[in-house]
Amino acid sequence: MAGVPHLIELNNKYREGGFEILAVSKEDAATIESKLIKAKSPTYGVVKADIGSLYTTRGIPHGWVLDPEGKCIWEGHPSGISNETIEGWIKDLAPGKITKEVQKQLKPAVDAYNKGQFGKAFEAVAEHLTSEDEKVKADAEYVNGVIEKRKAAGEAKAKKLRDGGDLVKLVPVLEEEAKGWEGSEYGKTCGEEAKTVKASKEYKLCVKAADAWAKLDAKLPSLTDDKAVKALEKFIKDYPNTPQAKLAEEKLKDAK
Repeated sequence: MAGVPHLIELNNKYREGGFEILAVSKEDAATIESKLIKAKSPTYGVVKADIGSLYTTRGIPHGWVLDPEGKCIWEGHPSGISNETIEGWIKDLAPGKITKEVQKQLKPAVDAYNKGQFGKAFEAVAEHLTSEDEKVKADAEYVNGVIEKRKAAGEAKAKKLRDGGDLVKLVPVLEEEAKGWEGSEYGKTCGEEAKTVKASKEYKLCVKAADAWAKLDAKLPSLTDDKAVKALEKFIKDYPNTPQAKLAEEKLKDAK
């Protein structure tokens, strides 16, 4: 990574904000140890893997930026990553862990957040937001801001799935939010919605559609064009307004 020495600086600066660098190489472990870890002393993680088989690679070094859902939102030479681009990526991103040193009064809230107990963290930080100690108050506002970002991220993820009608993926997201925010009104709301969705006809249809689509999608390559069209049209009719029906509609356009 001699050509991109700024990566250590970027990782140190933005890790607290949720941006973290991971170096990947398919070389043997001994080479990675001597050429990268010992020679460069990176502050970011280093793993042995062939990531080029998963993402487009044009030369070495090459970088990919993945969003919290694993979607690649940028790829190119790592030298093209700047402070401005990272700040744009993380402006609404909540870090998985709070690593910033805070006043001792805020440590219970930070510990709770780092354990995924967001409801507990929210409760623990509240009493310090009006502290007369400016340092305590500043740290409380920082931690509270991170917690609020985490809540907004969860709400946005659920909304995207809800709006897209993907109820099969929505339920575990809501259940995860309910667990993490246990003891809060938000956590209670998520838990109640998860139960309501699971009991709905729409959810049951989505479950059936997901199973049926997996079977049909695997079968399509072996079908003639006419049979594929008929099978897709039947699927769309049987499982209307499901995410899988939308996939079938796209396949149908290609088949005709």
